[in-house]
Amino acid sequence: MCLDEEVLDKYLKAGEIVHKTLEKAIDAVKPGLKIEALCDNLEAYIVSQGARPAFPVNVSINEVAAHYTSPIGDPSRIPENGLVKIDVGAHVDGYIVDAAVTVPLTSKYQLFVDASMAALRDIATRLKPGVNLGRLGGVIERAIRSYGLSPVRNLTGHLISRYRLHAGKSVPNVSTITLSKTLPGEIYAIEPFATDGRGFVIEDLNSYIYRLKTVKRVKETSLRRLLKVIKNRFDRLPFAERWLKNYMSVTSLRENMRKMLSLKIIQEYPVLVEQSSGYVSQMEDTFVVTRRGAFPLARTLSIIK
Repeated sequence: MCLDEEVLDKYLKAGEIVHKTLEKAIDAVKPGLKIEALCDNLEAYIVSQGARPAFPVNVSINEVAAHYTSPIGDPSRIPENGLVKIDVGAHVDGYIVDAAVTVPLTSKYQLFVDASMAALRDIATRLKPGVNLGRLGGVIERAIRSYGLSPVRNLTGHLISRYRLHAGKSVPNVSTITLSKTLPGEIYAIEPFATDGRGFVIEDLNSYIYRLKTVKRVKETSLRRLLKVIKNRFDRLPFAERWLKNYMSVTSLRENMRKMLSLKIIQEYPVLVEQSSGYVSQMEDTFVVTRRGAFPLARTLSIIK
């Protein structure tokens, strides 16, 4: 399978927008910055460049590994110390690019960033058709362990297809036995996570990211209205409650969201934290597998100086 020129152009446009968004994110991250403002500004920039967010901007700090985006009225700010992971996705006509960088707030944590970068760099040189995905996990694991850190074993990279952020196949962060192999024309998000903890994430009690699971008939007018908005604006891509704050009061919105969760109309993505409170770094890029190799769409490694 090969990508036609029109599809590839859309991936390239999304990749360039994600690249520039991450550059802006790195420049913006400073102690004291409100996380909600950072999320809103980066998402607005994606739209201004002619794409749509593929999911809410994630700003995950220290032991928080993934899935933190600001709720409405979030008081959280960038701390004075630690690791800030910024995960950004954009799509052009459903063709998604997903990438992330980690900003160390002090030089003490540069080792974490170096480990995740080394793993992503090693993958970039080995990714091609016919490669076993479990062996790619081994490449990531060896690179991270060479820095004295551990890979996060229950977080993975993933196959991407049109309007589907997770399209079936997974790319582990540790050596794994699997029969799955890469194919030409496939799109993979590869995201090495490194930690000084146990290398395992658990779900926090909080969730701020959601996705439409199914469409059901509902009687309540406000619930029916909200469901229509979600279906028309996001379809099956992840969204944040922040994105719905202009449609009804915050109280009504949260009440209706709870009802949709209870009815299994939407699903939630809990915040993920490292089990032993270890700090976590992440680097990520989206790759196109070609007949002879692969190339990155967001060029994440070129952003970090």
